[in-house]
Amino acid sequence: MSDQDGNLKGILVGCGFMGGMHAQIYNILEGVDLVAAVDKRVEESQEKLDRLGCQAKVYATLDEAMEQAQCDFVDVCLPTHLHEAFSIKALDAGKALFCEKPLALTGEKADRIIEAAKRNDAIAQVGHCLRFWPEYQKLMEYHSSGEGGKLLSLSFVRRGARPNFGIDDWFNDESLSGGAALDLHIHDSDIMLAMLGQPKAIHSKVTRDYSGPSHIYSLFEYDSLIVSSEGGFNYPAKWGFQMAFQAVFEKAVLDFDSTNGKGLIICQGDEEPAQMEVPKPDTGSSQSGEGNVSDLGGYFNELQYFTNCLKTGNKPEVATLEEARDAVSMALREVAIADGKSG
Repeated sequence: MSDQDGNLKGILVGCGFMGGMHAQIYNILEGVDLVAAVDKRVEESQEKLDRLGCQAKVYATLDEAMEQAQCDFVDVCLPTHLHEAFSIKALDAGKALFCEKPLALTGEKADRIIEAAKRNDAIAQVGHCLRFWPEYQKLMEYHSSGEGGKLLSLSFVRRGARPNFGIDDWFNDESLSGGAALDLHIHDSDIMLAMLGQPKAIHSKVTRDYSGPSHIYSLFEYDSLIVSSEGGFNYPAKWGFQMAFQAVFEKAVLDFDSTNGKGLIICQGDEEPAQMEVPKPDTGSSQSGEGNVSDLGGYFNELQYFTNCLKTGNKPEVATLEEARDAVSMALREVAIADGKSG
């Protein structure tokens, strides 16, 4: 349903932090037009999109938006507990789907989205942005190449201030967000699964407070390999945000920490540690002033990949619905183990 110029048409559902990030990406993606947006805060959201240079009109409901604006795809950037209903509505309306992570609050809810995509033969992708984050892409490529030899150990860290930017404080309600385990830590669980598959055993501990599982520590056992992963959003407001990994191979170490400004570092043999060359899109930073991340690069890469799939008619092979369902199941399994409910 592209327009006379051949441009794809999209509807953005949810104009909060992530919706604002996506709106800015659509402003610079070639061959893609955001023709409408949906948010119950119509006036506030319209002002925000106008400020970000987005020409889309904001509607109060998805039904109204789809009735008034023809589109090829729907981009769901809503609180997690709403993902299932809105994703299925879009799919059953014959639209392609991009849904923010996590795909759903449970594996069963994720399965219902998958079934809707199958019965409509739809193109669908999930916003597991680390699959498209340049430094994490480089890690996965280096591991796959075998250049560094056998992977000996792998650790992930993801820490941030308690999120206070969600409507009605939904991030801090476990029944709506799943807490830090499902909303934050799941990024690294997804990368681990993509790189290594399912672990042989899992050991997890969580810190619980009014946000639910607000900090999680997990160890994953593989053959001759242990992976550690820590994620928490129970830090003070001015803490900021940190994501990091360290991968120790037989012949090299790769190290990345978003807070030190050094980029992705490689150390091998007797050589001094050096910065690896990591190609990045020239997208700049977010102008919305919201959320915990301002770098647009990974979001640009994932939405460019998704819209390219629409243009070619090919279904995504990265960040698929099934992979996103597995990441949800893994994060929930970790919490269950920590709570003594699963082995």
